[in-house]
Amino acid sequence: MEKTWRLIIDGAREPGANMALDEAIMQRMAEEPSDPTLRVYRWTCPCVSIGKFQQLDDIPFLKSGVPIVRRPTGGGSVYHDEPGITYSLVFGERSGVMPEGTAASYRHIHEGIAAAVREFGLEAELYVPASGPVKAFGSCFALPVRSDVVSRGKKIAGAAQRRRFGVVLHQGEVSLPLDVWRKWSYNNALNIFVDCLSRQLQAGFLEGQITDKEGRLAEELLMERMEEVTR
Repeated sequence: MEKTWRLIIDGAREPGANMALDEAIMQRMAEEPSDPTLRVYRWTCPCVSIGKFQQLDDIPFLKSGVPIVRRPTGGGSVYHDEPGITYSLVFGERSGVMPEGTAASYRHIHEGIAAAVREFGLEAELYVPASGPVKAFGSCFALPVRSDVVSRGKKIAGAAQRRRFGVVLHQGEVSLPLDVWRKWSYNNALNIFVDCLSRQLQAGFLEGQITDKEGRLAEELLMERMEEVTR
């Protein structure tokens, strides 16, 4: 049975504003149950997002001069630039729109991402790790983890999740090679991306907007982060 999701095709925002807005959508859903949301967005400048629990010593871009922003989700550092698609999914943990549990939902979402990557003409499969130690933090795209999307052995899509008050925030990045962007415009690639997720999630996406409350919450969260830095 198809479920209705809100689709937000957002423009470019400052790194801190993008992270605050994802968290604001999550917070609003915890306070006022609403339709699950897919938000696709861009960045005003190249930047690096780091995981909520990542130590600064783990960041390879620390001395590069590139802006660094902390995500509300975990994981390692991710470089965000033009040749990529950044997105977030926000949904109720027990809403029935997604398999329950981190591993199951992560795999389910990435099956749709892999389908989109194949539509772009690339090989894509979900990564199944061999036994051995798991690398912690560092650069997120340097080493895939279970159910990341890989193309010819190279990680091409990863994500991180946070669960709070019965709501899940899933933040993901699809890093596509330049050859893809020579064949596809951003808007065409975005349509393929959304269509493949729609089929995978059995979701009917209705395009919507950031609500006034979400905008206010995002401003408050952004101000809190700025105050934390300047204390």
